[in-house]
Amino acid sequence: MFENQYVMDIKRYRRWTAPTFYKVKSFWPWMVILAIGLYGAIFFRNEDTKLNWESLGYMLVLVSVYRAIFFRYMLAGKQFKMMRVQNGMKQWDCKVVVGNTIRLFTNGEPNNEVFWKQVTKCVEAKSYFDLSVDNDFVRLDKNCFTKGDAESFKAWMLAEHPEIPWEKEKPEFDK
Repeated sequence: MFENQYVMDIKRYRRWTAPTFYKVKSFWPWMVILAIGLYGAIFFRNEDTKLNWESLGYMLVLVSVYRAIFFRYMLAGKQFKMMRVQNGMKQWDCKVVVGNTIRLFTNGEPNNEVFWKQVTKCVEAKSYFDLSVDNDFVRLDKNCFTKGDAESFKAWMLAEHPEIPWEKEKPEFDK
């Protein structure tokens, strides 16, 4: 049996859910739009045209910087704030007990129970394991095992549940 316990706060949530912005596939098209907008703003400023064209260039710069760099980080913050309102607290204790089933606890109270037949895949990142369940997942922090450790958990999973496929995390989330 394995136990994993951690405190869910906004810092941990953003680290786990907001990808590294320059590794996201949509980053580079937004950088192209940034370059076009910056070139357009400078060009139209020097050509002494209507202010509308110069403003359009600056607007493209602002939108591309927001979408390429800040959007996903801010979205993760908004999602956490919604979860915080639902739970009624700024942070909460999460405990996952892995054995014959996977039991989830929030602030010491049972929250959910997942059976192994519901787990469709296991995703491994540098700092966590994700057990995918239907359209959701159970996340285990590699550094927060109170019973067992990350390496023995992985070995146990491969031995006890070989039917569950393993994947590496997408590069933008593997941090």
